[in-house]
Amino acid sequence: MNRDINSRAGAHPDRVFQGHSPAQDIAIETRNLGRMFGDVQAVVDLNLSVPAGSIFGLIGPNGAGKTTTIKMLLGLIQPTAGGASVLGRDILTDSLWIRSRVGYVMETQAMYGYLTVGETLSFCRRLYPRWNDELVRGYCKSFGLPLERKVGKLSKGMKTQLALILALGPDPDLLILDEPTSGLDPVRRHEFLTTVIGEIAGTGKTVFLSSHQLSEVERVCDHIGIINRGTLILSGSLDQIKAQEKKVRIITQGALPEEIMRMPQVRKVEPEGAGYLISISGAVDAVIDRLRALPHSFLETIDMNLEEIFMDYVGAPDSCKTPREGE
Repeated sequence: MNRDINSRAGAHPDRVFQGHSPAQDIAIETRNLGRMFGDVQAVVDLNLSVPAGSIFGLIGPNGAGKTTTIKMLLGLIQPTAGGASVLGRDILTDSLWIRSRVGYVMETQAMYGYLTVGETLSFCRRLYPRWNDELVRGYCKSFGLPLERKVGKLSKGMKTQLALILALGPDPDLLILDEPTSGLDPVRRHEFLTTVIGEIAGTGKTVFLSSHQLSEVERVCDHIGIINRGTLILSGSLDQIKAQEKKVRIITQGALPEEIMRMPQVRKVEPEGAGYLISISGAVDAVIDRLRALPHSFLETIDMNLEEIFMDYVGAPDSCKTPREGE
């Protein structure tokens, strides 16, 4: 079920992909993007729109297709279906230009362990004409990175900090973080994300964050997408998603009417004690109004945080109803 909250809310309709269109308001856009590895479909008909200047979190379980999607966006692997644009450029024809404007931090960063931190920074500085020396010096001082220490001798946390500096040094328009805090302790994770958000917020740059740490995504991101088994099942503004994903607990006098269970906003109905627990999505007030009109002894509307929404969609094999035509 590919539910685009922004489209449903009327923010903007589906766009027709144009590889070189100057979509100033969109940093990343994919159209039916897909990738197969042999007989395995890793990414399936992905339609994703990341607003420029947003902090977008792509979340999903391990093996959901997050890293494969990122590698296609950067031109590191080729899609087997569909297309995409990054910063208005086509990923197939302009991958070199895209990589020159994108900072990328991956879970396991490849570095030369025999070089010192200072030598690594000097080496990378020669590769990027837009390298920001002042910014890099500030980060090194803030992180307390020892410039004379060999990269191979750095701790996991220091390597992650160095990777962030290398990604931000060329002054990118888009920062892509693929599980950047994996393996870090909670304190280091907090420091890392606070630094990223503190630097990026208000600059007009875009952050695309892939993670399975749902609490940190909810804390720092303003837009999210949920991907599972290669399919995007929910996408949009985090505030809109939380406003339009609710549960209702109700005890009725009699069975729940079939007409309510068939409403398009009703995703799941679970018997619970003497009543029901109903998951609803979209125009939630329409369902709640219908439920209030029923003879009942108890009715409660339940807000959900991002982790609860994620688990409701992804947490169990039967957590989603079969998509209806047009969803």
